[in-house]
Amino acid sequence: MNGEVGENPTLSRNREQKKMLNIQVWRASKYVSRIATTAASLTTRRGLRGGAFFAFVNPYERFTRMFSKLRKIFLLLSILMVASSLPVQADQGYRYWGYFQAAPGTTTWTAAMTGPSTKLEDGAVEGWSFTASSNDIPATAPQMDPAFSEICGQTSQVAGKIRIGLVVDFGPGEIAPSGETPKEFFSDCVVVPAGSVGLDVLKSALPIRSDKSGLICGIAGYPATECGAPIELPISKADASTAPLIAPNPMTKSSNNGRNIAIAVLAIFAIIVSGAAIRRKR
Repeated sequence: MNGEVGENPTLSRNREQKKMLNIQVWRASKYVSRIATTAASLTTRRGLRGGAFFAFVNPYERFTRMFSKLRKIFLLLSILMVASSLPVQADQGYRYWGYFQAAPGTTTWTAAMTGPSTKLEDGAVEGWSFTASSNDIPATAPQMDPAFSEICGQTSQVAGKIRIGLVVDFGPGEIAPSGETPKEFFSDCVVVPAGSVGLDVLKSALPIRSDKSGLICGIAGYPATECGAPIELPISKADASTAPLIAPNPMTKSSNNGRNIAIAVLAIFAIIVSGAAIRRKR
């Protein structure tokens, strides 16, 4: 034996077995840790709560929860579709005779800040327009420019009198009172005594109707009876100089577009739900 102590085969075998067991436990722990990490990542991406636990939940329960969420989305889309089909809210406005002026030498209309009671000068142009306005939509000036040279170019100046161009726009048919039709556009050169005011010019050319306060209610019999009547106008602003104040039906196109979009979204949603149901059966 040379004085050396030999290794005990039993002890050596036990050490090897213990070493292999430790390696297997370490590998198993790494494998479990990897599974837990992957499950947690999947549940985080899918929006599930509670970490990796729900990765092992019964697939039917997961489908039930998913369908419950989809059902809530469907309800919300249904509400949006109904809301889009409702008419757009209208704004309260009034239709009346608007009064505009153009000082001598100017070619643009200015809304009068007072009634037709200021003294006029030779070369001025007076404008009246049957219009409608609200907080969002301004009154519309006459569609004819206040060109004094075109209106009174053929009228000679008379001593003690003044020449005033007069333009009367009876407005678009969209705002006409029920059963009435706007009259033809009117323009003329009116010669009145010096010192006359806007009301004198209008009365000398056309018959008028006014209320007790002096508000001009009708010109040349239009409108027949009403005076500053309320009218519903679309809320959104429009360019009053290029478009009528009220379209024949301003809400129809936007309502149809909103309804069509909602129906398309619901159709796509139905396809998604059907596909999920088919995959569940498989």
